[in-house]
Amino acid sequence: MKRTLTILLASASLLHAEVKVNVGEVSDKRTNGKFFAGLEIALSLSGPELADAKGMRVKVDAATDDTGKALLKKEGRPFAEDFEPLRKPFGGFEKKDADAFELKLELDNPMRAAKTVKSITGVVELLVPKNDPKSVITASPAKDGGKPLESPVLKALGAEITLLTKATSGAAKSGGIFGFGGGGGVGDDELGYKLNDPKGVVAAVEFCSADGKVLETGGRMSSGGVGNKSYTISFRDKPPADAVAKIYLLTEKSLVKIPLNLSAVPLP
Repeated sequence: MKRTLTILLASASLLHAEVKVNVGEVSDKRTNGKFFAGLEIALSLSGPELADAKGMRVKVDAATDDTGKALLKKEGRPFAEDFEPLRKPFGGFEKKDADAFELKLELDNPMRAAKTVKSITGVVELLVPKNDPKSVITASPAKDGGKPLESPVLKALGAEITLLTKATSGAAKSGGIFGFGGGGGVGDDELGYKLNDPKGVVAAVEFCSADGKVLETGGRMSSGGVGNKSYTISFRDKPPADAVAKIYLLTEKSLVKIPLNLSAVPLP
């Protein structure tokens, strides 16, 4: 079952713009067990502004079912604070939603007697670097990799990022989980980076060809904890030697907030 809302963007830079939010599939796993329990609500977002977005994330402030039970998870999934690349809904979406992108809300189990999610409040955040060109830093994995980037902007913000280089002598996957524990490198079809960012000012890192075309990814893995993480990205084709990393920073202009206020979402 789907419910459609139209929400005005709360951003001076995109005043009068609209983003449509559809409530899509609701997956309700009401169980007393610890594993696999929870409620997942798919949202699809559409609007011309999304064409310039480089990532999005959702933050839920409060959620309750119609019995009054609070549904906000006490323990979120790992890396929930990360911006996610925009992704299309997985199969079965209607033709009118063909240009939409999907986000998923992860909530706690409703009560067995609950028929609806009474209310969900929060915010959807879009990363739109086009609104602030100063929020983008570029670097070369080939020339600048293997050591922290020398960036006055990052230093002033208290962040440090190291682009990973290809490991030598078969050591690409040595060290800790996903090969990052001991400072290992990346494989031939991979690029990656380590991020020390206690204030959360680095929103995303994107890899492009020298002419600016975004490289098509095949997968993304993460390790580490909040504020200190490592990432490895695999690509469908071997990245070119002159690949460019684009580092997107959170600024007042590059962050667009969409108020989220849902009510009476039917439970299956």
